[in-house]
Amino acid sequence: MITEENLIPLLQSDDRQEQLRAIRALKNAVIGHAEEKAQYLDRGVLSDLLRVISTTEDGVQDPLLEECRTQAAIVLGSFAYSDSDISLRLFNNRTISTLISILSPNSPSQLLLAALRTLTTLLGARPTPSLSLHYPTLTQKIGQLLSHFHAQYFAKFARQDALVLTQLCLLVPLMVPPAQSTSAARNPLGLMLVRQLASLVRHVVVNNRSSSFMDAKLQSASILALSHVLTAQDAYGLASSDPEFSAALLQLLRAPATDTRLAAATLLTTLYTSGLTAVSESRMTLAPQNMDLALTLVPTLMKLLDDSLAADEGESCDPRILQTFAVVCREGGEVADRCVESGLIKKVVSIVARAAPNNHIASGRISDQDSKRLAGGLLCLSALGLYNEEYRKTIVDANGLAVVVSVLNTENTTAVREIKIAACNLLRTLCRSVALLRTTMVESGIVSRVMDLVAENYKSKDSMDQSADEDGRMIDEGMLRDGNGDRGMMGSEDAAAELEHDENDQDLQVRTAAMAAVCNLVLDFSPLQKPILDKEMLPLIVSGARSRYTPLRLNSVWALKHMVYVQDPQTKNIVLETLGFPLLMQLCDDEEMQVQEQALDFLRNMTARAESFVSKLFNEVGVDEVFAMLERKLVYLPKYPEQGYGSVNPIEVATAAALDKPYQKIVSIAVYILVHIAAGYDYHRQSVIAHESVLRRVVKLMSHESFEVRLACIWVILNLTDLEERQDPVMDMNDVSELSAEYTPPQQQPESIHYKDAMRERATMLLRLGVREQLDVLKLDPQLDVREKAKLAIYQLGELASASGVPAVSPAGGSSGTDGNTQGTNATDTLRDSGASAMDVDVDAGSAGVGLLYF
Repeated sequence: MITEENLIPLLQSDDRQEQLRAIRALKNAVIGHAEEKAQYLDRGVLSDLLRVISTTEDGVQDPLLEECRTQAAIVLGSFAYSDSDISLRLFNNRTISTLISILSPNSPSQLLLAALRTLTTLLGARPTPSLSLHYPTLTQKIGQLLSHFHAQYFAKFARQDALVLTQLCLLVPLMVPPAQSTSAARNPLGLMLVRQLASLVRHVVVNNRSSSFMDAKLQSASILALSHVLTAQDAYGLASSDPEFSAALLQLLRAPATDTRLAAATLLTTLYTSGLTAVSESRMTLAPQNMDLALTLVPTLMKLLDDSLAADEGESCDPRILQTFAVVCREGGEVADRCVESGLIKKVVSIVARAAPNNHIASGRISDQDSKRLAGGLLCLSALGLYNEEYRKTIVDANGLAVVVSVLNTENTTAVREIKIAACNLLRTLCRSVALLRTTMVESGIVSRVMDLVAENYKSKDSMDQSADEDGRMIDEGMLRDGNGDRGMMGSEDAAAELEHDENDQDLQVRTAAMAAVCNLVLDFSPLQKPILDKEMLPLIVSGARSRYTPLRLNSVWALKHMVYVQDPQTKNIVLETLGFPLLMQLCDDEEMQVQEQALDFLRNMTARAESFVSKLFNEVGVDEVFAMLERKLVYLPKYPEQGYGSVNPIEVATAAALDKPYQKIVSIAVYILVHIAAGYDYHRQSVIAHESVLRRVVKLMSHESFEVRLACIWVILNLTDLEERQDPVMDMNDVSELSAEYTPPQQQPESIHYKDAMRERATMLLRLGVREQLDVLKLDPQLDVREKAKLAIYQLGELASASGVPAVSPAGGSSGTDGNTQGTNATDTLRDSGASAMDVDVDAGSAGVGLLYF
């Protein structure tokens, strides 16, 4: 009889029969007994199990050895299926490497299946999407196994092959980052994985010959794995090249198995989002066929949700239902309307309220499923209220805000961090409402909690002095290497270090989500802006602008932009002094274009109706440096080919158009900064004229396809041709309401430089660069505003040329004036400062805050 004392020695024995008896005795002793598992781990049983699993005899098939290895892998899986403390002790390099070494088509099928189950259980308790990056061969091994067992299964339809395929598909989402959050799926191994899964799903969905339970499990697992790794481009190609595939997925929405219906809905949602087409600065619309698909998904998802509510009031609701609703509804419109009409808001609030932190979350005992359910529900509510004021009010009336406050008041754990990210997203959505900002938000005391949240997570190591990869993600300096020095292999003592790294990364994500909410809390009409400034939140926001973590940097700069929009000079000066010119100019040239856009918008807001700030900018940064930076932004990108032109792939055209959008916005913002400079004092206007290369780019941009860019360029001309003399006033250096004490005003212009000389120089330059010819084209522009401003600019240019004695050169048939509607009109202060608003936000329907949604 095997006793507790002799079990370990027998486990280490070379006698396979005794060793097998010991393994089976160990299995019986630990299954369902957490204390025994901890005791055996303390005695070093993990090393013994891994040694057994790793034992091989080259060229010799020993059934007894194979059984020992298989049983040892099963026992290891039992240890993994335990509480977090025990599973963490297993999460080290040797355990993971040993299990990965078995992932080969040549391994015995029972051993392979046991290893896959153990690895899935271990990663299921602690998902590690970066695992495929730490172990570069893992993706290749999974691809090879998918290919091998895919062919074998559809040749024999063996149950064992279906089980292996199912476990492989369950493993993929646990070890590979989602395609929408990484470019990993675009490397050769990632593409191979996509192709293997797409081929498998086609066979399972379209050519399935059996309706057994195992096939249903394989269907759902393979569909969800494919949905996880598909990029938008992959999804578009799959949907457009194989109509039969999409039709089969639609049929699965009526499958008897709930998991199959949900998996089909998830993949169809991925296909649906690949057809998004931009139609405005702040909204997206769907192609008609994708809208029909989305509306088809709603009844299926609603039935799944209603069944869950009927069974146990949603306590066992699959989180994927709520996550899929969040994606389907996030563009608003008819899809969101249908969902709200079906009572989705009240149903989701009832689910999240039952899992709110007033019970087991606060104690840190929340399960993984409950965590995902609560996070998914909050994201769903965020998506529903994103573009509709009435829906936001409904969410608050249903006590949705109370859930947010409850979550944000909970101490951090790994599970709670995910929920806090979702709660911050919902808060950001609710803060789009002017009415809620001025009433409910003030009464809720949410500001203090958000500020505490940012301050707590400020302790995370995200500053500029920390190493970061090219995507901006924090890199732990203790990144583990194997004996050969390969990147990413985790050492035997490094599970805790890796967990700490993940928590730091999660802290950054929480802080990023909180900063997104801050963006909407600091808008000019928000009564919460002053409390945020009074509580010294500004240094925390500026610290976020220095972060290497790109999403946090983006949201922080976005918040700073909102802070200085339509603000008094004193507030602007406080923000600027905290930010500093060096960091501002660095952000204007950030490697991430969205950060550039927000930093330039900050500069646009600062220069609006603020001649003194323009002077300070020139003094602190340098005139040539400012114009050199702006010149880099004034890049004219050619139009992309129309869809269907030549051999251009339609998805490539759509992708290129999406990439062009940030460039276009940056160009527009940079031109409006020039508008503000040209609206300043006389020497500000002369500085624009002195930089001919910048003016040449402005003239070229007057034919840009975007009417906003064309209009901005005309405003530059209007301000440069204004006849009003605007000398730099003598400044009271004790007045710091607009300028800092370090400001030194420019020297007074010598008497020899007469105002008319400056007018003559401006007129000569503009006419020589062909501005008049461009304006004659623009007075026939399709856009009314462009036409009217072009006519006014023609008139002012003629008046400027006449006043300065420069011949007004006009093309044949043209005239130096305009029609009677603009005769005698002068460029007033209002006209000079048009375009000053850089917020570009309609709080109700636009993108106040950021466009980052954490789905």
